[in-house]
Amino acid sequence: MSQTPPQPAGKVRPGSVSLAVWLQILLAVFLLAQTVVSFVYGADAGAAAEDALEAQGVAVSDLPQGTTFEPGVGALAFNVVLAVGLLLLAAFNGAGKRPARIITWIVQPIILLCTLAGLASTLFMTQFLTYAFENSGDPTLEALDVEAIVDAVTGAYPAWTAVLSWGALVLGVLGSLLVIILLAVPSANAFFRKEEPEKYIPGAPEA
Repeated sequence: MSQTPPQPAGKVRPGSVSLAVWLQILLAVFLLAQTVVSFVYGADAGAAAEDALEAQGVAVSDLPQGTTFEPGVGALAFNVVLAVGLLLLAAFNGAGKRPARIITWIVQPIILLCTLAGLASTLFMTQFLTYAFENSGDPTLEALDVEAIVDAVTGAYPAWTAVLSWGALVLGVLGSLLVIILLAVPSANAFFRKEEPEKYIPGAPEA
């Protein structure tokens, strides 16, 4: 009478990994939502900036080269690629794929730093523009009311979009830190550990 080898039991995903996966999914969703908002309202923000400049007797073409108040296509595309990448990492992390965990430990710190850089540029946008215009050597630009321009740009976006901005900020900073930690705890280590196949000897008593 032949005996069949026992089938290994499937690994149970611990709560630490599940939480890390959901944090990655949520961040991806917020990034995609922000991208849609920027695409829909970006032109309005640019038009609002033009109106604020014209009210002060300045045209956009008078600004230093490269100055823009609309989100660039490259930035929007980067957000989409990043969101898709996070969704893939979440799927593979949930399946216990070790390469996905390693890539996550590389990607999440980068996301954290990029989020902090974006926060700084948003918080200090008025100061950055003021410094650039004051050092342009153009008396017209030096006299600009930069705060009025920035207020016009931010006012072009609906108030509810602040929820997306804060959500992406929290998930990008605190969420990234949590993902890094959650995938390094003992329960996650056991889940991602490569299982050695049990040796089966026909006729040997079961353990």
